[in-house]
Amino acid sequence: AITSHLLEVGCHRTAFVCRPGSAPTVEARIAGYREAILDSHGEWEPKFVQRIAPWDQDAVKEMLKTVKPDGIVCANDFTAANLMKTLGALGVRVPDEIRLAGIDDVKYASLLPVPLTTIHQPCEKMGAAAVAAMVQRIRNPDLPARDILLDFHLVVRESTVGNGPSR
Repeated sequence: AITSHLLEVGCHRTAFVCRPGSAPTVEARIAGYREAILDSHGEWEPKFVQRIAPWDQDAVKEMLKTVKPDGIVCANDFTAANLMKTLGALGVRVPDEIRLAGIDDVKYASLLPVPLTTIHQPCEKMGAAAVAAMVQRIRNPDLPARDILLDFHLVVRESTVGNGPSR
């Protein structure tokens, strides 16, 4: 959903940034990112997935040079906030030069220098579902493994809207 949003607002070279050693759920986020790019017949190469420390100016400079992104999906809002700070230190303007988005909708996402577009996760519902699943498993240890899917929604803020990169 977040990658599709970046494509809809005009991004043609969208990267995915995550920190090295990220949680296993990040792999699912990368798969969704790649699927959205390919479904749109967009350009995608493995180098578009960048496993870098978002506060490492040299790593970010190298990404900007090799990938030349006009949009970046971050694995989470913490990564996006740190990347936004680094981009600012490098003189790269969000969203004028690069549109930036995260995932989580942390409380400070709207308070960043450029309010962050993100995916809102229903944390309360996630917690309640986890507790309910745990109680069910305690009562019936032979239950099969299962996935529990909850809804989310896109929160569009200034980091992906505005003038954006010029074509």
